[in-house]
Amino acid sequence: MGMADFNISRLLASLYRQKFLVFCVWGVVFSLSVYTAAILPSVYQSSSLILIVPQRVPSSFVTSTITTDLGERMQSTIQEILSRTQLSRIVQEFDLYPSNKPASVEERIEKLRKAVKVELRRNNVFQLSYESNDPAMAERITARIGSLFIEQNLQIREQQAFGTKSFMNAEANRLRRELEEQETVVNRYKAAHRYELPEQLDTNLRTLEQLRREMEASNLRLSALQERKGILQRQSVEPDVAAVDLVGKGALLPPEDSNPTIKLQMRKKELESLLQKYSSKHPDVVRLKREIEAVEEELRDAPSSKASTAVAVPVVNPLKKVLYAQIGDIDAEMETLRRQRDQISSQISILQSRVDATPIRTIELSKISRGYEITLRKYQDLLGKTLESELSENMERKQKGERFQLLDPANFPTKPLRPNRAMIVLIGFLVGLTGGVALAILLDNWDASFRKAEDINVFVNMPVLATIPGLMTRGRVIEERRSQSMLVLASLSVLVIGLVALRTLAPIYF
Repeated sequence: MGMADFNISRLLASLYRQKFLVFCVWGVVFSLSVYTAAILPSVYQSSSLILIVPQRVPSSFVTSTITTDLGERMQSTIQEILSRTQLSRIVQEFDLYPSNKPASVEERIEKLRKAVKVELRRNNVFQLSYESNDPAMAERITARIGSLFIEQNLQIREQQAFGTKSFMNAEANRLRRELEEQETVVNRYKAAHRYELPEQLDTNLRTLEQLRREMEASNLRLSALQERKGILQRQSVEPDVAAVDLVGKGALLPPEDSNPTIKLQMRKKELESLLQKYSSKHPDVVRLKREIEAVEEELRDAPSSKASTAVAVPVVNPLKKVLYAQIGDIDAEMETLRRQRDQISSQISILQSRVDATPIRTIELSKISRGYEITLRKYQDLLGKTLESELSENMERKQKGERFQLLDPANFPTKPLRPNRAMIVLIGFLVGLTGGVALAILLDNWDASFRKAEDINVFVNMPVLATIPGLMTRGRVIEERRSQSMLVLASLSVLVIGLVALRTLAPIYF
């Protein structure tokens, strides 16, 4: 009999024939489902809503140094809360999962980790839940883990803000030391070349110009004094004029031609004056030299008495004394001007060397100062960021930044989350019935015996003349009872094995 030949009557006939099998299968599965619904512990779930409150201080005033994404911070917080250290404290604090069989701490921690669930919702709200067989314990654990979330978030944000501030301070101190070292090098260079620096160029140029004007004035003054001295020297060597006798006799002094000695002295003074202005080849100088030689020759040829008499004659000329005094003053002033001119010339040389060295010092100072200026800009920028990090840390410490706020506290569950005992019994009922029917149909189809005359026509193309109904003999009755007993025994065995398995596995998995 094939599956294609099935109809309602054949199906009902098959079920009727295998009704005891259907009842046994259904009875075993249904009994197991009822037992399962009875022994499964009730699981209660307590939940709490936590709101993520944004930063209270405007970000335009204080910029937070917590730059990680909210999802990353949530994952970090969850990992921290569900870490072995945190969960072991909760297990020991509430003595979770006690049992007759000693369980290791790791197993209890893992069981607690599986019972905790965190679900991120919209609008910056996430739900924290915990499942337990005790509703009061579920409420307490949920509240404890919720407080841990809030505390851990604050601690993580404070640690991140403090770490940022510490890093910024360390970098600022490092840059400050580097800046001081570079500043020392720059200051030493400026001290060593303080008069040749670019900022001294204008001062040096003005001073150099002033010294050059002083030098020019000194030269003009020397020229004027030189000319004045020449005039005075010419006046001092002119022929002697008649002088009034100092004793009041009114006698005139002899002219200079009458006294060769005086004449020789005057020519020598005039020659000295001309040599200061002209060279030895000048005509006037050559003429005076010939006159001096002639006067000296005259003195050598003249009688000694005449010479001695002429020398002995006292000559007193007050005008010459005045002229000689003025010439002496001019010489002193000229000497002073020459010394001043030498000093000015030395200062001009020094200043000129400073001006010439200024471009070189500018290049050298630029090379030295370049690193210093870069470090200074970095240091100033870092100081501003350090101040911002300190403000951010104070904001986190005073809980003015982004934080977690308990929106709904942990609730006390009044109804178990699972198991749904009615659903388990209903499913067991349906599964048992469906399994029994399916097994009955399968076994009935495997039976190849002919039960009706129509079954023969499928295999033999001959008409059926007559049918003999089956006779219920004693042996057949005993065989059927034996089969039913074996089926009941097998069903009971399966039921006992299932009950034992459920009893054994239920504490492990539930």
